[in-house]
Amino acid sequence: MKHFNISGLLQSFSKKKITPLQRKFIYGLGHINSSKNIIEHSKFLHNELSIRLSQRVYNLYNLPYGLPLVPEIKNVINLYSESFNKIQSTPIPECSSSVEDFTHVINEIKISHNLLEEIIGNGLQNLSNPFIDYDLINFELNNFFMSRIGIRTLISQQVEKILHNKSIIHECNIGAIMEDSIKTVQDMAKIHGHTEIPPPIYLTDNSKNTIDYIPGHLFYIFTEVLKNSVVAHNSVNKLNEDIEVSIREGKDDFIIKVSDKGGGFSKKNINKMLSYSYSTSPKIKSINTRTGPIMSGLGFGLPLANLYCEYFGGELNINPIEGYGTDVYIYIHKSESQLENIGF
Repeated sequence: MKHFNISGLLQSFSKKKITPLQRKFIYGLGHINSSKNIIEHSKFLHNELSIRLSQRVYNLYNLPYGLPLVPEIKNVINLYSESFNKIQSTPIPECSSSVEDFTHVINEIKISHNLLEEIIGNGLQNLSNPFIDYDLINFELNNFFMSRIGIRTLISQQVEKILHNKSIIHECNIGAIMEDSIKTVQDMAKIHGHTEIPPPIYLTDNSKNTIDYIPGHLFYIFTEVLKNSVVAHNSVNKLNEDIEVSIREGKDDFIIKVSDKGGGFSKKNINKMLSYSYSTSPKIKSINTRTGPIMSGLGFGLPLANLYCEYFGGELNINPIEGYGTDVYIYIHKSESQLENIGF
């Protein structure tokens, strides 16, 4: 593997099997009080993160069309290799002190990976081959990003437990998180639309639906779907038209419906909407030159929102009405026994 920092040890770990975890198990990690159990889990995490990081190195290395040699993708491959090496050079936790040392190391790894979506997005924008099979690229990137969600979830739970004695999974009021997303998107729309009047987004049927979940995942999903609706309204000069949001509880899922009047699109383009780097907005030339939050243009919002839904067994369904608008249904799976959906 010329040009890359890939060791024989990494190759060995990449051949091992990952261990998908249940949501209730991850939740329980935040409530462990036994020092012995904390040490045992930290040992497991030392091994599990090594496996997941090493497999993602090979996932990226095997991207087609010369993508591994694109500078941004090459940098990500080397970053994952370096992260694997950092864990391997950190002693397997055997006591409370070494657990804390290990936790600081993986937290630094998580922080160093913060901008990967945008870095990879920039790399994809450099593709110009007219014969590219984007379905193949999307399959590989879905594999990569779903694993990334899992890696960050496990690291975040370890960091919250060991350094803050908290859990990343707790009781979430779905309506309250949606209201936060609405305010965030309206504020972003004012910044990017240069208007003092935010687009009207109305939340109806907002009963107090709660679920033990990761609030950051819900916020990301809701925000990306709402951003897409606002951008669609802006594109057809319908910023005064209502975007309607409703929440319902079913037997197996909470169902959130987002309905806009942004003109919709042809049903045959649904796969494009879930493709990385596809966007109806002008492309972002550089993540280093932006002056505020990204409203649109990267093309990763809906694909990643879809993966965040699927991570714990949910779904994101897009139903366009060409010439009128789009209904998006967000299914948040309720079962606490749901395994991480990382077995591509």
